[in-house]
Amino acid sequence: MSIRGIDVSDYQPNVDWKAVANSGMEFAVIKSTEGATFVADVFAPYWKATKANGLIRGAYHFFRPASNIQGQIDNFLRTVPLEPGDLPPVLDIETTDGLDSKTICDRAAVWLEAIEAATGYQPIIYTYPGFWQQLNTDRFSEYPLWIAHYTQAEKPAIPGKWKTWVFWQYTDRGQVDGIRGGVDINIFESIRRGERGPKVELMQTMLKKRGFEPGVIDGIFGAGTERAVISFQDNKGIKEKNGVAGLKTWTALMGQVENFVPPRVEAEPTPEPTPAPAPEPAPEPAPEPAPEPAPAPAPAPAPTPTLELIDICRIYRGSATEDKALVWLQERIPSETLLEFARLWRNQAIPQTQSIRIIDVCRYYRDLPNQNQALRWLQREIPATILLEFEQKWNATPEVVVDIRLLDVCRFYSGTATQKEAIEWLQTQIPAPTMVEFARLWRRPSSR
Repeated sequence: MSIRGIDVSDYQPNVDWKAVANSGMEFAVIKSTEGATFVADVFAPYWKATKANGLIRGAYHFFRPASNIQGQIDNFLRTVPLEPGDLPPVLDIETTDGLDSKTICDRAAVWLEAIEAATGYQPIIYTYPGFWQQLNTDRFSEYPLWIAHYTQAEKPAIPGKWKTWVFWQYTDRGQVDGIRGGVDINIFESIRRGERGPKVELMQTMLKKRGFEPGVIDGIFGAGTERAVISFQDNKGIKEKNGVAGLKTWTALMGQVENFVPPRVEAEPTPEPTPAPAPEPAPEPAPEPAPEPAPAPAPAPAPTPTLELIDICRIYRGSATEDKALVWLQERIPSETLLEFARLWRNQAIPQTQSIRIIDVCRYYRDLPNQNQALRWLQREIPATILLEFEQKWNATPEVVVDIRLLDVCRFYSGTATQKEAIEWLQTQIPAPTMVEFARLWRRPSSR
């Protein structure tokens, strides 16, 4: 049985969560944080509204490999108040920030381990096949997988050493009541007695880890596994159909470990007061030390880009200055990044062999969900220094090229409707003082 849910961010404002729940969606994952400082505007209200409308909720952190890792850990923990019945934290890994694979994986491991230690939940990893193949790693297969793969096939591609997935994001163009425009839609598959495969094996492993014996861990949903599921459901007070491992059962299986006690930050002991020392004779006056040099002022925070690539596409008018800036940007994006961008822009599952020009992207932009997703991905892949310089070039004062002289206008004026319209328009653009001075010069007696 397929259970559907959505994931949202600031790109889905003003969601009517009652309408979403009535449309058949059963779970929602909300973007909470990104990097060490960003917090999604919609997170706090959506976190309350999803639960109030009976949806199973989750929160995801967009991982920035180049950002301070402890800052990213703290950002998530102070933003997301997890409660029993919530999905585990999600780490969204889909950008390199220009770092190598080992560094990215090492830093992701720090986040994953710290969040698990602080919350008692084993996090879920979100990624897509093309990016994970780019990382070329077999790590993290012990974590549940949320895979994004937009394909017509009956099941998504599974990268790395994962054997199965728990959630599958199969489209970013879904239409759901209560949400304007496209939205990501995900599937969760329930399993029951008689089924076989790696997902059954994963469930058996999780049951055993929780102390509910399913028998041999063989990937076969038999009588022993069914008894273990029923026992687990009874223990957790789950009202799903007995023996069927649906979303609530899996949420509980992936939930906080039993008897979890969050790590306590020990306060430093207060030192015992010591008796006042006996007065000592006054010391000889010491020479005054030379004044220390004033500390250097702290460096100003690095500026951040203010223009989004999506906004660039929306305001593009094809001026010479804009095209020059776009060509400059294109030349500074690695070819492999442009190929992956082309795949996302064209909404293709297979790797691309033909790149795409950023100018053409602006020309053919239609505000489609796959186009916006591709542009957001590309924005994250381009270093901030490049984006800042591009922004300066984009906002540069356009070169004014005058290819007509008023003297020639007079010489070739023939009274056509177009000429009259142009002269009347020009008349409205010239300030009155300028016209007064022009009239004086025009009427001045000739020297000849």
